[in-house]
Amino acid sequence: MQKVLLYRDLDGCGLLWIKRQKKLSVETTANQDPLVTKGASLVPLLGIDVWEHAYYLQYKNVRPDYLNNIWKVMNWKYAGEVYDNVLA
Repeated sequence: MQKVLLYRDLDGCGLLWIKRQKKLSVETTANQDPLVTKGASLVPLLGIDVWEHAYYLQYKNVRPDYLNNIWKVMNWKYAGEVYDNVLA
C-alpha cells in the first residue's frame, strides 16, 4: 500500500478505513459515517481519522505528515487479530 497516496484520495473531511473483504483495500467514508454504510460485509481493520482536529495542533495542519506518522502508533496486534478472525 502506498501510504503517501492515502491523503490525496480523500477530499475534505472524513474517515479512512483499511478494510478486509476477500482482499485488503482502502475505503473512505465522508463526515462521521461508519464503514457499514458502504456494505454490511466489510470488516474494518484500521480506521484513520482525517478530520482536521486529529492533526491540526501537532502537525500544523499538514495532513501528509500526520498520515506518515500515524502508522507508528497503530495497534497492529489488534488489526492482525481481526484479520485472522475474518480468515478463520
